[in-house]
Amino acid sequence: MSERKWYKGDTHLHTTNSDGILTKDQLVEKCKEAGLDFMIITDHNFNSIEESYYDGDMLVIQGQEITGDNGHVNIWGVKVPQEPPYTLDTKEDYEKIIDECRKAGATVSLNHPYCSLCGFRIDIDDLYCDCVEVWNTIQHTDNMVNRDWWVKQLLSGRKLAAIGGSDFHKEYVPQIPILLASPTTIVLAEEKTPEAILRAMREGRSVITNSPYSTMIELTCGDAVIGDTVEFKPGTEVNVTVTKLKPHHTVIVYNNEKPIYTFKTGVRSYKAYAFNCAVEEKGFVRVEITYEYKGALKKLYKTVEGKFLNCKREMTPFIRAFTNPIWFE
Repeated sequence: MSERKWYKGDTHLHTTNSDGILTKDQLVEKCKEAGLDFMIITDHNFNSIEESYYDGDMLVIQGQEITGDNGHVNIWGVKVPQEPPYTLDTKEDYEKIIDECRKAGATVSLNHPYCSLCGFRIDIDDLYCDCVEVWNTIQHTDNMVNRDWWVKQLLSGRKLAAIGGSDFHKEYVPQIPILLASPTTIVLAEEKTPEAILRAMREGRSVITNSPYSTMIELTCGDAVIGDTVEFKPGTEVNVTVTKLKPHHTVIVYNNEKPIYTFKTGVRSYKAYAFNCAVEEKGFVRVEITYEYKGALKKLYKTVEGKFLNCKREMTPFIRAFTNPIWFE
């Protein structure tokens, strides 16, 4: 087995072939400028590329966002076997097209399941997927509901991988690029090929963070890394290293739903912060870093959420970065 390396990518991108404002080539150049290693073009109901390819050092992975009024599904790695328009009126319609994509070798992700604008209107608890897009576009309250649903799946024993995607269409202020690669999915893969990147994503070997240059988390247990399953023994510890910690951020390690380690940065920033903590019970361990808006800034952000994202949910602390789990059995 090759030594695994970290690769930065954006899993959810649109071009002029659907409702983006950049051509495919323009988007590739923007992703290069952002410092990404791979990107997945996922135009609505359209195969923008016939197969994955390299543009210089950039890996461009084939994808499509199957889009209907009842929910959006990303298909990665292969061409969707059907040609649009698709019939997506019922849960059975979604199950049928997902099954066809699976048989063709696709990796399947459920997109922004609890989005206030275009979330799922069908039950997704038993809808097949390899991944779920927990973090969609810049951080907002809907993502915290996505996170809660994902954690519920983990607590049920389902080894469902979390990813993030910017859902990029355009920068609303071109001089201030904040939407592309926000969030960034950082994947621990054996090599930079479509097969290796997508396999690692399915196996839960991803960390999702705010941008290509933002906070990073490494979670290990001996030689085991995120996505692995290890034997639980009393005294087992996990090792955590966090880089680029900001003031007023909180690092939380969860063993199932229980916090087993918490660290608050206070007014300091940290280039790196490392620690160990004991695993208390079987199940899984994951790490997330949170922050919270308060006062006038919270009120302003809530107004922006309501205006642009139709989100009227109660605002909770946001996530700056989070890991997929290591499993203990």
